[in-house]
Formats: sequence, C-alpha cells, structure tokens
Amino acid sequence: MYKEIIDWIDIILVPAYLSIFLMVLLYIKKRNPQNILIQKYLIKGFIFKVFCAFFYAFLINFYYGFGDSLSYFKDAIFLKHQISTGAESFKVLFENHKTIRENYTIIAGGGEPGLTVEKVALLLSYISFSRYLIVTLFFAAIAYSGIFKMLQTFHDIMPGWDKRIAMILLFFPSMSVFGSGVLKDTLCMASLGWLLYCSHQLLIKKHFRLKYIFIFLLSLAVISVLKIYILVAFIIPYILYLLLLLVKKIKSNFFRRIVLPVLLVIIAGFYMYYSKEIDDRLGYYAIDKLFDNVKDLQSSYLTSETADVESTFNLGSFEPSISGFISKMPAGIVAAIYRPFLWEAKKFIIIFSALESLFFFWLTLYVLNKTGIRGFFIGIFNNPFTFLCISYALLFGALIGLSTSNFGTLARYRLPLIPFFAVGLLNILYYHVHKQVDNKLKN
Repeated sequence: MYKEIIDWIDIILVPAYLSIFLMVLLYIKKRNPQNILIQKYLIKGFIFKVFCAFFYAFLINFYYGFGDSLSYFKDAIFLKHQISTGAESFKVLFENHKTIRENYTIIAGGGEPGLTVEKVALLLSYISFSRYLIVTLFFAAIAYSGIFKMLQTFHDIMPGWDKRIAMILLFFPSMSVFGSGVLKDTLCMASLGWLLYCSHQLLIKKHFRLKYIFIFLLSLAVISVLKIYILVAFIIPYILYLLLLLVKKIKSNFFRRIVLPVLLVIIAGFYMYYSKEIDDRLGYYAIDKLFDNVKDLQSSYLTSETADVESTFNLGSFEPSISGFISKMPAGIVAAIYRPFLWEAKKFIIIFSALESLFFFWLTLYVLNKTGIRGFFIGIFNNPFTFLCISYALLFGALIGLSTSNFGTLARYRLPLIPFFAVGLLNILYYHVHKQVDNKLKN
C-alpha cells in the first residue's frame, strides 16, 4: 500500500510540481511590480523553503527511518486506502480521534492535533499521487504563505529593513527545516503568520474586509486545535499590545495613566467572570492546570526509557505554582533561546541548533551594546510592537523551556518564538538608529 516512501517516480513528479508552483509565483511577481518584498524575495525564499523541506524529508526517511512526519503520511495513505476500497467514505474527515483509533490500526498522531495533520495530508494526497515528497512540497507552500505574510507585516512596521527581516523569516535554517514538513509545526507557523497579518490589517491599518476576518478566525481555529499553548502564550501580550496602542493615542498624560489600569481591571474582571468557560476551552493548558502540566512534561522527558541521554538537559524541579514558575522563568527562557550551548552539542544534528542559539546570544549582546541597557529597556516598553514581540517570546520560551528537556524536540517547539524574538531585537535597534538620525537632523 505504501510502496517506497521516496522512489524513482519522485524524480519525475517533483520537478513537474515544483515548476507549477514556480509558475504561480512568477505570475504573482508579474502582477505586483511595485511590491519590493515580492520582487526581491518571493521566489528565492520559496526555493530555499522547498530545499529545506526536502532535506528534512530525506533526513527523516533515510537517516532516522522514523518520525512524526512519516507516521502522519502513512496514516493518511492508510485512510485513503480504506476510502478507495469502499470500506469508508469521506465521512472519515469528520470523525474524531477516538473513533478513528477504534476503527483503524493507525497511530493518529497521538491525539486530535496529529489527526488533523493526517486529514490535511489525506486531502493533499489526492492531488499529489500519494507521494510523500509532493505532499511535503504542499505543506512547505502552505507554511511559506503564512511566513511571507509575516514578513510583509514586520516590514510594514520596520520599512527599509527588509534584508534583516527576510534573513530571519525566510532564510533561517530551523524555521525552514522544522517548519516545512508534514508536521503540526508547519501548519502552526503558517497560521501564526496569517493570524498576525490579518490582525494587523484589521486592527492597525483599519482594512475591514471579510477575507481578513475569515482567515483570522480560521488561523485561530487551526492553532487552537494543533497547539493551543501558542495562543495561550500569545493572547496576553497581544491584548496588552492593543491596550498600549490605544493608550498612546491619548494626548493627556493624566488620562493615559488612568485609562491603562482601568482597562486592565476590566479585562481581569472579564476573565474572572468567564474563567470556568475559558479554562474548559483551554483544557490541558488552563491556568489552574498549567503549572502542574508543565512540571509533568518536564519529568516525562527526563524519566522516559527512550530518552536520548546526549540530547537531554535538566533545569531542576520547581513548585507548580505562579511563584514557582516565575522563579524558574529565567532558566526556561535561557534554555529556549540560548541553548544548547556549543559544548552541549554532543550529536552532529544538535550543532545546528547550538549555532542558532549562539546567533541569538550574539544578536542580544549586539543590540545591548548599540543601545545601552537603559535604551534597550526603553525600546521595549515605549514601543507597543516591540513589547508584544519580546514579551511573547519570553513567556512562550519559559513555557517550552521548562516543559521540554530535550534539545532535539526544543529545536522544533521554539519555532514560534524565533521570528518574534529576533524581530523584537531588530525593532529596538531600528528605532534607536532612527532616533539618532532624527537627533542629528535637529542639531
């Protein structure tokens, strides 16, 4: 039924499908002659994305021989076989994880999130001759659409710095390798990019169009199904971001100081009133369960019989409470952003993560050196967008840093913080440079 996952037929199909994608991109490029991002990066970024996606596919198939990506694809092909033999119809697309597991001998991704990826792969298999590399190509294209929209959003906020932003979003290795395969991470990064873009169009640029509302809600739904903790970490910084934008429009210093605390109290009261409904929706990541679950995840990595000793790290136990979590946040943030250190890379594949972590460390020191400590923190708290990027990256980093004790897994899980942390640092530098230029012009 599966045949060879990667076979000689791919030598014919891959170039054919890739040519179709490139023709579509060339058409988009021709239709947007004034768009500097599309003209400079659309095709180059896509080619790099596809190269990294195929690299990951070959790595999983020929080096490891197993992985979530292969499991999702094989389950999707199995379901397609069941449909083709008449055992089931397309109603399988609407079955939940429990029903699928009871009726079929498939892994189903360990839960509803993995099953969702398999359903997407199942649909794509009908237009890809059920080939793993072609389905991977489609997943890479889906991810690229969201990442390119994220690039457009960040460039709209920092015009003129397109090269720096593109290097982070389009040409950063882990973003393109781990965010391009048949994985939850791929769909999450695509959705996060579209979510940011549509919210920017709706709330900041005031472009109230039905398509933005639809894509915004669809992106929310996808992330909430696949990895709701991405939204859990994002929602609080984003609300504060909107509040800061609102408050900055108030000219009176007196009213600015009053409005923000009042709005925060209103939001806190809203949460307290609807806390049960909200926590029920969050489930595993509800506030009253969150810290216990983070600690349990940490323990499961360290005590698992299949744990790779050379790739694990231990931050020590912590009290599953707000105070206990806060006390361990620095260690979690350092682990998520700046580790593995070079001397911790005991496996060849971990060296690449270590080099990326070293880059983040260098970028942090570089921005600190250029702006000074005082200018660094002023840049964060005086600019709502920078505050959003850095606060989300730190909160998300603390959550995954404390709950993940494996460097290999951490390289995938930290993907959502990479663009926000790096662009947040760039934004601090951006406004510092422009402020210096303005001061020189005044003098």
